[in-house]
Amino acid sequence: MIRLLKEIDRYIFNTLISVLYEKLPEYKSVLDSQGGSVYAKNYTSENSSDFSTYLFMNEFSIFLGGKIIEDKNSVFVKKSFECINFLGQSDNCEILNIVHVGILEILYTEEGVKREFVKMNLSEKLQPYFESWSKYYR
Repeated sequence: MIRLLKEIDRYIFNTLISVLYEKLPEYKSVLDSQGGSVYAKNYTSENSSDFSTYLFMNEFSIFLGGKIIEDKNSVFVKKSFECINFLGQSDNCEILNIVHVGILEILYTEEGVKREFVKMNLSEKLQPYFESWSKYYR
């Protein structure tokens, strides 16, 4: 039974990374130039037991936060929000939780990132998730 649960985790991890890399190939290039993501190095390995989906998405969100500060009107920032909103269309609770905790919480708390800018670039469905962090962070 545990093996089946690990297969589900692996599937979600691989799917999310594939979507991110497909929609943002420049992010994959940046990671590749740095030796790859610490959290995704073995994401295709059937034997890997460390599928740190949340940490991988945290890493992406921190990178995106830096890009927002650097140039909020860049193509990368625009494509990143398109990707986040695409993931947010899911009806899968695990995917939505990864978006909520793995991406939106980081963007909410990232120093220098204007919350109003993030909110206005999120889909109507994701805006309440983003705003919910105000209960925990001031």
